[in-house]
Amino acid sequence: MKYNRVLLKISGETLSGNSNNVFEISSALAVAQDIKNVLDAKIDVSIVVGGGNIVRGRSFLNSEHIMRETADSVGMLSTVINGLLLKNVLSSIGLDAVVVSYLNLPFGIQSANHDAILKYIDEKKIIIFVGGLGIPYFSTDTSATINAILSKCDIILKATKTDGIYDKDPKKYKNSQHIAKITYDEAISANIHIMDQAAFAMAKEHKLPILVFSMHEKNCFFKALNGDIKHSLVSDDMSKIEI
Repeated sequence: MKYNRVLLKISGETLSGNSNNVFEISSALAVAQDIKNVLDAKIDVSIVVGGGNIVRGRSFLNSEHIMRETADSVGMLSTVINGLLLKNVLSSIGLDAVVVSYLNLPFGIQSANHDAILKYIDEKKIIIFVGGLGIPYFSTDTSATINAILSKCDIILKATKTDGIYDKDPKKYKNSQHIAKITYDEAISANIHIMDQAAFAMAKEHKLPILVFSMHEKNCFFKALNGDIKHSLVSDDMSKIEI
């Protein structure tokens, strides 16, 4: 199939690079150039950005002093910071982006209502979704899947710390096996942690494929779309996927 629009799941760690800075301009510029390469291939882009470089909400889950709702709220606000900074970096190289959220926020952030999203799609804007789904208990993975569906994306590109999906943690087990293709149900039953089970279930319902690859590869999104880097594909119908 020809991809008309893709959703990029960008982690906060990708935007901080290898530096001690929360947000590293050079790393964000590299991401922006990668996005430009995707756009130059006549493929439109939506983005869900994480916030782990600032505050990772789930790091407080075992704390007796921080409520889950507060932890998730702080995590959502971290994605807002990243989204605003990323929009500026994209604009600095001539790319037209809009930051949207389900939260009611200032700073020029637009409401993520369905009519507005369709308008931005028609205008060929890069849509940056921030603030998760605006409510606790949902991960940015679930947000990525729902927003990919709302913004009419054909596939989710998920950049991670590893170069795809493995049967067990490749950092812990030298005999771990790379899985090139896997169905949604297989990913759910095997409790694959690349995305949470709610995200996999939603993707299955809407027949939305997920491509998983390493965020450490230069131009990873563009290369992943061209099948030029090692990856894993989550889908029930591999025959319709062109990688």
